[in-house]
Amino acid sequence: MECRFRVKGQLKLQNLIVIWEKNENHTEEVYKLHKGKENFETQHSNFRGRVKLLKDKLQLGQSMLQVASVKLTDAGTYRCLIGYEGADYRTITLKVKAPYRNIITRTVTVQRTTGHNEWELTCQSEGYPKAEVIWQNGELKDLSEEANTSYETGTNQLYSVTSTLRINTSINESFLCIFWNKELKENISSTLIIPGYEVVGPRINSRRYFGTAVVVFALFGSLFLYMLCVKKARKDQKSVTCTNNAAVKMIELSTDEEEGDCREILLEEKELKNVRIEVT
Repeated sequence: MECRFRVKGQLKLQNLIVIWEKNENHTEEVYKLHKGKENFETQHSNFRGRVKLLKDKLQLGQSMLQVASVKLTDAGTYRCLIGYEGADYRTITLKVKAPYRNIITRTVTVQRTTGHNEWELTCQSEGYPKAEVIWQNGELKDLSEEANTSYETGTNQLYSVTSTLRINTSINESFLCIFWNKELKENISSTLIIPGYEVVGPRINSRRYFGTAVVVFALFGSLFLYMLCVKKARKDQKSVTCTNNAAVKMIELSTDEEEGDCREILLEEKELKNVRIEVT
């Protein structure tokens, strides 16, 4: 904040008095410079450690007061009193505004239905004065009337604005929430994207692994049954061959011999061959 006064030639700092006051329901002393020396004894506690007079500007006839860590409660009417080769004062109105800077977003699934899901989209930010919240979908369609927006005032006098939109939509759809500060003619926006379900991947993989396991077990089962059938078929074929060979040999040797196993027939055959060889 600044107020000006007239300086002729070189400024005589020891003759200068500068007082800054805030005038609301009662007067609060903000800063005092008396005969070139700062005096903080009567300074109001609301401004303690936050104000500074730029002394290098005094020679130019400028009483410039710098206020740090500005609060909404700092807004109001201030009076600058100058005592230097006479007296004068100026009245200044200070307006404090807090733009909406950061938006906190949240996306939560509420209910699952066939093909689509009901989602709750939330945007929250702080600022001053009240901001209007505008909702749009990916096609820039206005959905603001479907949203619920609430306002709360904290200890810092800032408005905490929370806007929630419930909507049925599918995954990967995008939505935009815009905080429009009409008084400052500023806006800030954030994009919310409906995510895919994390549980879908594992379920699909589990089914895939289960299906693969079933196919593998079926193949091994079929192969095992096939081997059993082949083994049984070979055993039956061998038995029939031995029995047939035995019958042939028995007919050649004698019709009165009883059927024996293959080993006995083969032994008898060897003996007959030997006998025949000896006779020859």
